[in-house]
Amino acid sequence: MAHAGHDHDHIDSDPGPLYQEAWIQKLLRQIQTCLQTNSDWLGIDLSRPQRILDYACGNGTVSSALLPTFQNATFRGIDIATSQVRRYNEEATKLLGDPHHRMFAIQGDLYDPQPVLSEAEWSGFDAVIISFALHHTKDPVDMLTRLRRRVRPGGTIIVLDFLRHSPVTASLGHAGEEGQKYRAEHMIKLPQGMKIWPGFTMQDILSDMASAGCVDVDVREFPEPVEGPEELHGYGRIFIAKATGP
Repeated sequence: MAHAGHDHDHIDSDPGPLYQEAWIQKLLRQIQTCLQTNSDWLGIDLSRPQRILDYACGNGTVSSALLPTFQNATFRGIDIATSQVRRYNEEATKLLGDPHHRMFAIQGDLYDPQPVLSEAEWSGFDAVIISFALHHTKDPVDMLTRLRRRVRPGGTIIVLDFLRHSPVTASLGHAGEEGQKYRAEHMIKLPQGMKIWPGFTMQDILSDMASAGCVDVDVREFPEPVEGPEELHGYGRIFIAKATGP
């Protein structure tokens, strides 16, 4: 599972045990199926070489799902945790051989970018994807803004995450007196200690991507239900959203 959010993960964190849980294994398969069945909708050009950023790349679930379809694409992963970077690069080796230019990840954090992230290779992407990490970030709109800045003009921003049908996050309200929609006290603390947002409604992601400067936002619901532990009650579905950078 992809991980992000400077308040929750760090360079030495290792979510490895999560991958052993049956519901996580099923969720990862669902993420891949969702991407593959919507590949012609994503706005990624099949006819020419594409550069795709897999942010909070985790073990490579997203990149490995899209590799067979986008054979002219190169995938670059960034994750805050070195353990996840290792998993991503091990998956790339398994799929493509080592070394291989098409799929490669480094340790990094857009909230504390090291000098390498200022190099041309790490900006101007044709598409950027964040999968199941937005609910970890302190300010989802700010994260989406940072991701939008990594794509070329007219590039694509893609988000996968938990969908809520109930208006829990919507009831957090529009921007309050301080102009802030997301407030830390509305995050849910999981037994593992991390804090997450209680999912996103369709309206949440539409408005958040627009607030981040994206245009032509579109959202689809993945039909299969998600099986999660009791503390994730209400995360019933997956959504996939796409938008264009101006």
